[in-house]
Amino acid sequence: MPFSTNPKVQIVDASGDSCDDDSGKLNVNATLVAGSTIDIGDVEILGHSVVSHFAQNVTDSAAVLSTDTACKHVDIMANLANTGIVYVGASGVSATTGIALYPGDVYSADITRTIALYCISTVSGDDINVVVYT
Repeated sequence: MPFSTNPKVQIVDASGDSCDDDSGKLNVNATLVAGSTIDIGDVEILGHSVVSHFAQNVTDSAAVLSTDTACKHVDIMANLANTGIVYVGASGVSATTGIALYPGDVYSADITRTIALYCISTVSGDDINVVVYT
């Protein structure tokens, strides 16, 4: 049997019907109701070896994220109890240049170091929660 440089893998559902849309893309259509699940078998998602987190108090002056960590991705959430708006961005971030996070909002960024991001709040003393993926 000759070696194929473009092997095709067919994925089928429990009924034996193909999940391929004939263009090589996975076509999964499902409607979930509360409490239901979909079993897609063994799936491994690669890319992040460690997940860590820290909280930071945010003042009304732009400040770098307090923990310097090499990373691939970060998620920053404005604390639910905040009373102001937290802005996230590069050095010198302000209420006119940053991404606005209202309480509970999340900002995600693919970056290589956490110190690439700065934050400022309209109310000194608000907090953010940061999840770091390395």
